Amino acid sequence: MLKKSILLIAALSLGACATISPRARIENRLVEIGLSERKAECMAGELDNRLDRSDLNDVADFLGDVNEASSDGENYDALLNIDNARAAAAIAAAGLSCAFGR
Repeated sequence: MLKKSILLIAALSLGACATISPRARIENRLVEIGLSERKAECMAGELDNRLDRSDLNDVADFLGDVNEASSDGENYDALLNIDNARAAAAIAAAGLSCAFGR
């Protein structure tokens, strides 16, 4: 009985993680690599407006692999190395929009 309960809790926990939106994953990961919450929220919103769900998932997955850089400039450079041209263009545009427009 205890074993079944533990397996059920583990399955529910994994299911909850899978339901987090790509936008939320992107915002969380941007904060983790050093962007301010305000800038991460802005960029995640801009990316959500510019990309489809598949591209958003690519960005979120890629961000999981980006190591923390020592400056915002290095973070942006790392983000532009994603192997998805639409996502890279959207990241650049979102970065500019959030730096100068908001």
